[in-house]
Amino acid sequence: MRNECNIIRDILPLYAENMVSFDTADFVEEHLKSCEACRKEYERTKDPQPTQEISDATPLLKLRRKMKAKRIQTIALTAVFVVALLVSAFAVLDAPIYLPYSEELITAESVSDGGLRITFDKAVTDFDYTIYPDPDGDNFYYCDIQAWTSLWDKWFSKGKGELSTIVFPKEPYPIIAEYLPNDGSENICVYGDMNNDRGITLPRLSLGYYLILAVAAFVALGIVWFLTRKKAELRIWVERIGLYPIAYIISHCIVSGISAISYSLPRDFSLIVFISVLLYSGLLLAHNIWHLKKRNQGNQFVTKRKA
Repeated sequence: MRNECNIIRDILPLYAENMVSFDTADFVEEHLKSCEACRKEYERTKDPQPTQEISDATPLLKLRRKMKAKRIQTIALTAVFVVALLVSAFAVLDAPIYLPYSEELITAESVSDGGLRITFDKAVTDFDYTIYPDPDGDNFYYCDIQAWTSLWDKWFSKGKGELSTIVFPKEPYPIIAEYLPNDGSENICVYGDMNNDRGITLPRLSLGYYLILAVAAFVALGIVWFLTRKKAELRIWVERIGLYPIAYIISHCIVSGISAISYSLPRDFSLIVFISVLLYSGLLLAHNIWHLKKRNQGNQFVTKRKA
């Protein structure tokens, strides 16, 4: 009987898959009717249980997934901070350095069809102008002119030569051209009615307001974090949100330093927001990596204590 059971168990896998002859199948069925041990073995053969190897491989697969996620996050973190560093360098090196007025800096002369030719000194590497009708309704146009250079142009550029442009009013009215030094001093009339009242171009203060809001948000979130420090999930979300005010404050310092005013608000604010988004993404990734490492260390400590 013992030898017969061994033979039956050897062919049970083939019998379960209907891969034996009719005579062999009849022989196996007759034996299973009288042998309970072989019947149980047959049932296990029909419904195989997960092997111990697969069960043992599950923790290894989880560890591999965690290591892969951490590696991807580390690569992304490095890439984000490299891009943020490059954009920050651009913001600093390309920041406009407005030039004080001198007679050699800018000249203006009329051209045909009522236009005005504006020519700049070689020290000027970029400029901007705005032409608009008199706000009081008089029959003339204002042309506000700004000129600047930058650290990049000073250090790396070979110069652009003398820059010039021609401006035309929409209507055949005379032009009063003023140079805006953007340093708190009066605007300088470089063409037109020299007796015209000259004003002072004031800087924009919006960046200061945004900076105050960022600091206030950081302080408020710090208070919320302190009050919810015992609630782990809520605390983590407060930390994630609180990283953006930090990123914005750092970005403001990169673009504008400690100054809260700006003579080029659209440029400065756009760069601050762009850099802050990059820094925030990097800080979020660093925050996630730190919490993942902390969680793994906690799991290892628990495992050691159980052992």
